[in-house]
Amino acid sequence: PGAEGDRILKEVESLNVKAIIATHGHLDHVGQVGFLKEKLKVPFYMNQKDEFLINNDIFPGFAFMLKATKCPPPDYSIKEGDVLKFGTLEFSVIDTPGHTPGSVCFYNQKEKMLISGDTLFAGSVGRVDLPGGNGQDMDKSLKKLMELPEDTVVYPGHGGKTTIGREKRTNPFITGVFRLKW
Repeated sequence: PGAEGDRILKEVESLNVKAIIATHGHLDHVGQVGFLKEKLKVPFYMNQKDEFLINNDIFPGFAFMLKATKCPPPDYSIKEGDVLKFGTLEFSVIDTPGHTPGSVCFYNQKEKMLISGDTLFAGSVGRVDLPGGNGQDMDKSLKKLMELPEDTVVYPGHGGKTTIGREKRTNPFITGVFRLKW
């Protein structure tokens, strides 16, 4: 929830929201967490390694553009091996540093579904040139994700969905056509 707190609130008003969960601490993902947490009265989950990013002073112009509110520290830190349950759905937390030190993905093995945040996109990967980014870590994280079943549907933080198999075959950052300059 980066810039559209009111819209998100309207979208979830008929739901029983239990928590706000972030894949990483960039403002385009957590810029409205403070607003939403206050309105929904729910806890906030994020990997503690990204707490330094939730300070709006790192990108003051970006924070203004997104109308970001002060993001509170997470109530709960999540990490590899944690399992988050939402009704009948269970998501395993996978540490995927690279875009940020605390980037995580959420994997549902039964539904073969991955919420990849800004680690993996359809045809691309997350930037590693922002504060806390690390190319070597990104490479390891991508290799880890490529071990998931090929029919796993990937829901990235930006853009359309894809599959692990499609990314293995066509993503130039996975196939080696482009290699990030780490």
